[in-house]
Amino acid sequence: MNIVEIRPCYRITLENDSYGVETYIDADSKIQITFENGKILTGNIECVEYGTSTDENDTLVIRVENGELYILLGNQIKDIKELND
Repeated sequence: MNIVEIRPCYRITLENDSYGVETYIDADSKIQITFENGKILTGNIECVEYGTSTDENDTLVIRVENGELYILLGNQIKDIKELND
């Protein structure tokens, strides 16, 4: 057997009332984030810092097209989807 590809990715779990959905987003992908207030941010994930307990939020650092970095808390995000350019 030969390794033909190793690709880092993030596993994202979204919950809606009684069900959950898991999706995998490649680490170098462009994503669109929709916040609870309806605003949308598009960029690339620079890094993720996972909460150390279930009470602690996961934190995402997103780089937008103009190079600015945004630090986002997981509980403010309503949806994340991978964009295909």
